[in-house]
Amino acid sequence: MLKNLRKKLFISLAIAAVIGIAFSLYANVGELKRTIETFSYDLLPLVLALSLANYLIRFVRWQYYLKALKIEVPRSESFGVFMSSLTMSVTPGKMGELVKSYFLKELNSVPISKSAPIVLAERLTDLLSLLIIAMIGAYSIGHDKKLIIIFGLVFILSIAVIADRSLSMRIIRYLRRIPIVSKWIKEIETAYESSHTLLTGRVLVVSMLLGLVAWFSECIGFLFVLDGVDVHLKLLSASFIYSFSTVVGAVSFLPGGLGATDTSLAGLLIFAKIPKDAAVAATFIIRGATLWFAVIIGAGVLSYMQKRYSVALKSKLENNGRALPEE
Repeated sequence: MLKNLRKKLFISLAIAAVIGIAFSLYANVGELKRTIETFSYDLLPLVLALSLANYLIRFVRWQYYLKALKIEVPRSESFGVFMSSLTMSVTPGKMGELVKSYFLKELNSVPISKSAPIVLAERLTDLLSLLIIAMIGAYSIGHDKKLIIIFGLVFILSIAVIADRSLSMRIIRYLRRIPIVSKWIKEIETAYESSHTLLTGRVLVVSMLLGLVAWFSECIGFLFVLDGVDVHLKLLSASFIYSFSTVVGAVSFLPGGLGATDTSLAGLLIFAKIPKDAAVAATFIIRGATLWFAVIIGAGVLSYMQKRYSVALKSKLENNGRALPEE
């Protein structure tokens, strides 16, 4: 395992441990322990299967993006690149997933400036998909919608700017005048062209639909987790709590949304008059079955990718590990 990755995982595990201790004390350790012990563990394989469905659907979207940008990569290799990046789920804003671009560059000579916009498109469509689910859920339960609408407008505006080629080109021309930025202008133009392709027209519609299905599958998984701790909410209510909390974690830019997503999940459940021990237990279980399940799968695939492509990758990634976005 790369030293840089081990460091990131260690820091995230330490943060998770601190959060876990704090939540356990808040919920009363004894009551929390009893709730976790009485969880209906026969539901766990189904919850994990729904999380896996999320990853696989997002892989289909990844393949669709590669095709849209005319990036030729063998399917098995592409699958390894995508799944290994799940380990980077514990990096701020998931930007460590740019490791996918490093893999593509080293294995297939794909310019980073051409493939990196896929990561941006994935994050934006994920957030928009989650916001749509949250908004539908909020309307169904009569929750305050102002904050969700504001988030939605910000991301829609971002996509609108990218979609408007004339406006974006004016911005790029302005950036050309800035000395520190001008030397990267060709890469910026390449990145913009890729982003424009991915975030407009049919490509945007298809990727949004795939994002909605992917994230709704985890919302269903959250509903099963709640059932497992004897909490019974309607699907749209559970979907609102899960999707909105995931958005909160994403915009916090904390590693894996640690702290932000967890607090939001438990807080909204408690606000819905769910007992503290059940709310915290459900939070622990769903985070384990989504975030940490992804990290475990990603670590396994990354280890396999390192061994299979060690000659091409090991020295490159070791030397450039520090080039990944800082924590």
